[in-house]
Amino acid sequence: MRALVATVVGVIVLALAAAKLHAAHPPSPAPAAPLGATPVIVELFSSEGCSSCPPADAYLAELDRAQPIDGVSVIALEEHVDYWDDLGWRDPFAQASFGPRQRQYASVLTDHRVYTPEIVIDGHATVDGDVHQAARDMQAARREARAHVTLERKGNAVHVEVRDVPVATGDDAAEVWLAITESGLSTRVERGENAGRLLTHAPVVRALREVGRVTQGTLVVDAPLELDPSWNHTTLRVVAFVQRVRTRRIVGASGIIAG
Repeated sequence: MRALVATVVGVIVLALAAAKLHAAHPPSPAPAAPLGATPVIVELFSSEGCSSCPPADAYLAELDRAQPIDGVSVIALEEHVDYWDDLGWRDPFAQASFGPRQRQYASVLTDHRVYTPEIVIDGHATVDGDVHQAARDMQAARREARAHVTLERKGNAVHVEVRDVPVATGDDAAEVWLAITESGLSTRVERGENAGRLLTHAPVVRALREVGRVTQGTLVVDAPLELDPSWNHTTLRVVAFVQRVRTRRIVGASGIIAG
């Protein structure tokens, strides 16, 4: 499979948006979610072998750091796909499971393509370069009925509690997913479309797995927390989110620092 590349106009808009956010918000040591804001999952399907991806990476990184959307706490998940790996550069952060996850989105989204960079908001809206519409989509997501998600680090496990899952048409069950992200990652790319470039990333998903399912009511689970020694444990975050099985809509999320 070959990735379809986002339009040049969309990439330029994302690059300009990232630059504007960076200019408006000086660097800070860590992102701070606005008080009382609703967590919204923003996923980026990316690859270090894709020359159109760096502007989208920068856009998501600035969303994560600056948190500029009123009422929204952006939880950034950068998922590196492996279907670019045979075109000259093997992405060190790519995972084989992210391609099938992206294809699940393609089956339910209006845009049925599988391409990079693709940004998906709470499992049901895509960013096509119009960052103002993206902000509106994020604000709309926070106003929908949401499950209440809490998580707590307990030694080598994470205690996850999901309550008040919204009733879905047709009793569409919800999966509970646990992700571990690492911030501050970068790579000097040696081959492929980005040869010679130093690429920096938004929080990269290091691990992603389903830890339970719930139709309604409450789910409580203690999930093992498996951290690779090679990861920078000072920049890790644990994220839990609730996602519909059929529609792929995300209806609740939360995140904590792993340390």
